[in-house]
Amino acid sequence: MATITLSMPDRFNKTKEEFPLVDWNEVVKRGICRRLEELKRFEALKTQGEL
Repeated sequence: MATITLSMPDRFNKTKEEFPLVDWNEVVKRGICRRLEELKRFEALKTQGEL
């Protein structure tokens, strides 16, 4: 599995502290994976000329 290092704004740390039970690494990972799937679908539609 790849490792990614992100720089987040200071307000993220405040929010993170407000919700300590949230697995923030998993939230970010799912968000990135979801966006990649959207991009794949977009490219497929573009290739098929459906956009």
